[in-house]
Amino acid sequence: MKDEHLSLEELATWLAGDLPHEDLLRQVVPHFLERCPTCRKRYEEILRLQREVEHWDETVAVREGLDAPEQLASLVDLPFEEQLRRVEEEGELQSWGLCQLLLRRSLEAALDDPARAVTLAELAVKVAEVLPGEAYDPHWVSDLCAKSWACLGNARRVLGELWSADEAFRRAEGYLTQSMTGNFRIRAEVTDLKASLRRDQRRFEEAMALHDEAIALFQDLHDTHRAGRSLIKKAKTLEEQTEIDAAIALLHEAAELIDAGAEPRLLLCARMNLMALLIAGGKHTEAEALLPDVRRLVDEQHPLDLVRLAWAEGRIAFGLGRLGVAEAAFREVQREFFERGMGYDAALVSLDLAILYAQEGCTVELKQLASEVLPVFESREVHRAAMAALLMFQHAAEEESLTLELARHLADFLRRERRVKG
Repeated sequence: MKDEHLSLEELATWLAGDLPHEDLLRQVVPHFLERCPTCRKRYEEILRLQREVEHWDETVAVREGLDAPEQLASLVDLPFEEQLRRVEEEGELQSWGLCQLLLRRSLEAALDDPARAVTLAELAVKVAEVLPGEAYDPHWVSDLCAKSWACLGNARRVLGELWSADEAFRRAEGYLTQSMTGNFRIRAEVTDLKASLRRDQRRFEEAMALHDEAIALFQDLHDTHRAGRSLIKKAKTLEEQTEIDAAIALLHEAAELIDAGAEPRLLLCARMNLMALLIAGGKHTEAEALLPDVRRLVDEQHPLDLVRLAWAEGRIAFGLGRLGVAEAAFREVQREFFERGMGYDAALVSLDLAILYAQEGCTVELKQLASEVLPVFESREVHRAAMAALLMFQHAAEEESLTLELARHLADFLRRERRVKG
């Protein structure tokens, strides 16, 4: 058996400071980590910080990873313009670690507070673009700028602002062309986020190509978890094209790849998407059977999860003929979406209500709905065809001529045209 300890010559070379860094990592570090539980625990913490900060240098990862939460806390209660000013003027805030923390928080906030996700990503862009060249490699900074603009584009997409989201992704790709790092992970992440934008723009052929590119890049990086996440997004794109069976098959494939322990909410996303597919396919009883599992997975730290679950429960109840339950759920979900500034989602659930009211002949309620929905769309970037459909809805409601067939037609049209920008 090979001696676990360093040889006399190896130990002397190390003490003299002449042991090459590669040999230090290969021979000395593993020995001490194996012998000392405390050092092993601290080494695992260094690896965790490296993953979070996404910087190869251990010193940068530890120092900036530990400082970033306090730096963010010093900014969070300030007006946004003041946050931008401080980042631009105060060198200690021009930190790789702070930028990465802002990006993580932005991606998390996109789930339940898209407006906040936008401001966090805008601040991350500012931090990335003022990082000092003497402290960080310019090509790695270009990668970070690309990721920051892509996260900003994603946040704008979730908020429904697709024109500005498209511009953000153009900026991200501009930075990618400047970089010479060969960092395929950044390219994969940008491509993955851009695919979701193309889906929301109804540019399905481009979206599918980007999904496939991102999946291939993650697989080449041996990141099966991220490949699984991209498969879930691809399934969503197939759903938008009404390819329900193909989407269900992809969700089952993704379940074999994702690491639920590493990202529990991703499993929730997959189950929620499967439930949505069953609802879309009219399989309300099967969808209802999934509710206990989905409720168990819902993270109450993300309120938008609860809102979307309530929306699904309302649609299931409507499909099963429990109209009172459905109406109450739709009204509550509509209110939540309006309060979050998520106008398009508020309009979609309003059209679910319109179908219910049209089915029950509730003309007064239909008129009220029409008066609520149209102003929201007039203040947003809305595709002309979508606005025309809403004007038709308003006119038919006011004239008391909105039939169940027309309400369903308009709802289906707007779901197909979801977040399209002309």
